Amino acid sequence: MDFDPEHVKWQCCFCRIPTGLKFLGVVDCAVAAGVLLLGLHFIHVHATTDKEGYFFLFDLSLAAISLLFGLSSLLMIAGVQLHREKLLYPTVVLRVVLVIFVTVFGVSIGVVRPVFEEEEAEEEPSIALRLVFLMFVMVLISIVVFYTIFLVLRTIRFIKAHKRLQRRRSSFFLVGQIDPSLMHLKRPSQCSQTY
Repeated sequence: MDFDPEHVKWQCCFCRIPTGLKFLGVVDCAVAAGVLLLGLHFIHVHATTDKEGYFFLFDLSLAAISLLFGLSSLLMIAGVQLHREKLLYPTVVLRVVLVIFVTVFGVSIGVVRPVFEEEEAEEEPSIALRLVFLMFVMVLISIVVFYTIFLVLRTIRFIKAHKRLQRRRSSFFLVGQIDPSLMHLKRPSQCSQTY
């Protein structure tokens, strides 16, 4: 079966999968830059007000994850553009790290909130309500992240198949330059031979 880059399985939403992944990479970079700036702002705010360091650690981790996420998205764009599938693997790893990060800090900050002595007793939603909300958000984030991992892995397969097609075409072209009469010969199929 020959590789067809226009086949339906290489379509993603509204375009071909490499183009869609470049668009996803640009959106990822923009979101990562925004979250990085937000994380740096909160690092500055919580460095002066957070005595225990709970939120400072979260903000520092958030800034680091978003910086790495932005860099991996840039590598993803470069990998798709240059047809180098090895540049796409850091994106897969960072997306798995993102799911772990959201899980760990979502539970530690969202459900088991640190209590400070000077905070007044406010009417807060129960732990069950916060846990249900956290689970809903976690499922949505996980679905989006796992779908983007699926797209990245599909693009890796696309790039490998495209490289294989290029090698076949170049060898076929070289054979044609050596002896043009060989270009018109039809080779028998290897699958139909019986031994």
